Amino acid sequence: MDQEIDGTTVLRRYKYLPFNEGSLNVLTQGTLKFTCPSDFNDPFDCYPAFDPSSIENIAKLRPDLFKAVGKAEGLSPAKRLQRHGIYKTKIKRAVESGEYAKGLVQNLGVCCLSRNPTSILMWSHYANNHTGFVVEFEIPMNAPLPLLTQIVPLPVVYQKRRPMLAWGDKNFDIESYFLTKSEDWEYEAEERILTSHEGPGFHPYSRSHFLSSVIAGARMDEKNLTALERTVAQVSGAIGRHVGFYRAQLAADEYRVIVPGRLI
Repeated sequence: MDQEIDGTTVLRRYKYLPFNEGSLNVLTQGTLKFTCPSDFNDPFDCYPAFDPSSIENIAKLRPDLFKAVGKAEGLSPAKRLQRHGIYKTKIKRAVESGEYAKGLVQNLGVCCLSRNPTSILMWSHYANNHTGFVVEFEIPMNAPLPLLTQIVPLPVVYQKRRPMLAWGDKNFDIESYFLTKSEDWEYEAEERILTSHEGPGFHPYSRSHFLSSVIAGARMDEKNLTALERTVAQVSGAIGRHVGFYRAQLAADEYRVIVPGRLI
């Protein structure tokens, strides 16, 4: 949920996590995991459809590509022309095998957040059957720009048809291809932080600016609950600002996750 506070837009976004040491690093180290799309659980994710006519017409659409390949192979213009059919066959194979799509995303890192902290399915799928936790980030849009670029997410669009990519398109739109998913995933209310500069891995964010609260899962055992609460208290001391701590509950009379003491 977004809101206006003293004239400033504040985004509230949520990260579902299992309870383990790596996940706790979001709190203790101030790092977020960015995943390469080729490792996603959805084989369609960040894998656009390809316009077959763009491959057939690639020599006309992108003569610069054929020229560059031919020069790299030390071929004369006449020899380059003779090899057009071979080049197109290689392109088709790369597209059909998925090799080309993997190449598009190999340097891209994606961190997934949600707008909804009380999704039954999200707690089940990404917070280890309600035994994990959710981290809440409050992102004021007047924060320093270098810090905002670390954490401001872009909304995912859900639709029936896959984005269509024309092979060799000079106007490649990273957002339309990497921020589009099937309607089946709409329950996630997902937003994504993208980085092609740093790529996949663990990257820092400013805890003192953006870390707001932690919500423990309704099924978290008492040992982990105590450890998580202690961690949140230690982080509050480290950053010099209170980080809220809450415990999710299952509603008594309906299919709903609630968070007592927290207006969400």
